[in-house]
Formats: sequence, C-alpha cells, structure tokens
Amino acid sequence: MQGAQIIQFPGALAGKRRERRRPTSTDKIKYFSEVEIKLIRKAAREHHEAGISKGRVTGVRSWMIVDLLTNTGLRVSEAANLKCGDLRIGYGQSEIHVENEKGNVSGTVVIPPGLKTHLRSSLNRKQAQGEGVADSDYLFMGKKEPMRPQALQFIVKGYLRRLGLYEKGRSVHSLKHSYAVALYQKERDLPAVQKQLRHVSVQSTLVYADVSKADLERQVKGMWN
Repeated sequence: MQGAQIIQFPGALAGKRRERRRPTSTDKIKYFSEVEIKLIRKAAREHHEAGISKGRVTGVRSWMIVDLLTNTGLRVSEAANLKCGDLRIGYGQSEIHVENEKGNVSGTVVIPPGLKTHLRSSLNRKQAQGEGVADSDYLFMGKKEPMRPQALQFIVKGYLRRLGLYEKGRSVHSLKHSYAVALYQKERDLPAVQKQLRHVSVQSTLVYADVSKADLERQVKGMWN
C-alpha cells in the first residue's frame, strides 16, 4: 500500500542485538591444532639453536616469545608489556603477573615448569649481555628500547608464513585461542580456563567449551560399530 509505514517492533530489534552478542562457537574461532602448535614451536626452537651456535640474539629471543605465547595464552600486547618484575619464578613460584588488557582483569597466569626454566635462563642471558633485569626493566628489549607488540607479531608471523599456516583470520592472535581450546579440552575445567585468561565473566570463556565440529565428528563416528 502506497504511503504505508513499515513498523519495526522493538522486541525484534532487541532480539537481533542480543543475537550479535552471543559467544562465537569454536567452529568460527580460528585456532591451530596441537600438531600445528608443535610445528611452530619446533621451528622457533631450531631458530634458537642456530642462533646460539652463531652467537646471534634474534633466534634466542624469538624462541622465548613463541614459548611464552603458546604456554600462557597472552596477547602480544600483554607479552610486550611484561617487565622482569612481573615474572614470579622464584623458589615455589610459577606464575606471571599480567596487567589489565581488553576486558580482562589484572591477575596472574600459572606457567608450566619448562617455561619457568626458560624464563630464568632468559633473565640470566639478559644480565650477561648487560641488559637490565630490575623489576621495572622490560623483558623483551630491542636495540635501544622495549619491543613493541608489532615487533612480536612480525616474529611470529614469520614462522607461520614459513610453515604455510598464515591465513586470513588465523594469525598471531590465534595462538591465544589455541591455548584456550587446548587447556579446556585437557580437563574440561571451565573455571580454570577463565582464571588463566583472566576473563571478567565466564560468558567470555564459554566459547571454548563449545564442541567443535571436528570434535563432534570424531565422537559420533562409529558409535555403534
């Protein structure tokens, strides 16, 4: 009818807005498989070993960055902002203090023994090279100033491209998703994942509890055979 008004019901609009806020399922989250994470770590470790044999720092530092990101789920911005005093790796301690970042709360991330050992050796190396290791000194230093998040991204992207893993929607930030998915699938402990990722609300963590399509296909395959 000419001149008729199109009426939009508030309830319908509100429903659309609520739908946009629903957590994304793991089918839409881009993350790396366990095999792929191991390949990334292997490439960085080999670069590290080559760097030691040639007396170069770049490979040594790159492996520290990859080891940290894959074992903590930190964002590159959080990793770049770490100071030596944020490392709680003394006797009986195995955690890292992380400042508030993008809706997360300031808190600590528990780390595995291997990463703790690596961090301690990294501090020893920094000190031997004349770099500051005081509480206020940055963990990752460039030639004259702290490394920026873009520098850490560039390093990780180099390994992803070399391994043919870099693609749209699946890049450096996917390491965080990979860590969260693997951590949840290990024990199915949602509160533990929430605490490690420092999410304010468990709603932000629920996305990692969704059963991915690959997991579902594996579980239903041959149920009655």
